[in-house]
Amino acid sequence: MPRAWYEKLTEHLLKLNYKHFNLDDATLFVKKVGKSVVYLVVYVDDLLITGSNDDYIASIKRELKKVFDMTDLGLLHYYLGIEVIQNPKFIFISQKKYIGELLCKFGMQDCNYVSTPIEKNLKISSNEGNTLEDATKYMQLVGSLIYLTTTRTYYLCSRDSI
Repeated sequence: MPRAWYEKLTEHLLKLNYKHFNLDDATLFVKKVGKSVVYLVVYVDDLLITGSNDDYIASIKRELKKVFDMTDLGLLHYYLGIEVIQNPKFIFISQKKYIGELLCKFGMQDCNYVSTPIEKNLKISSNEGNTLEDATKYMQLVGSLIYLTTTRTYYLCSRDSI
């Protein structure tokens, strides 16, 4: 069902003259009309819509509601581990909450930070040392850290630059 929904959504967005922002990312759509631009991101069955013109965004939401059963959740606050704080003058994006959740999940909430989290001059060998007790937990940690470093937020911008 999700694939069929996504295909129907994509077909509808292309009819509305949306374009894929990047051919390598099938989840991000963009539409420019005059000086207005709208970005639409698809994640599973959620849509994140933002742009430079509030009236145009509202019209797109109305258009999509004609075809899809949708609920508008208002301004974005938290999405995929990213906190969003918005006010009329700025938008602040942070992953502080996500990082805190990761530290708790992996039992490191009381750890101290260091600039280089490995012993200096440590010799690492593939055939020495202890084997992992839980390889799945290790893979989850690595995946979480990769996600954290590739999204890398902590960003403050003026609403005028959106």
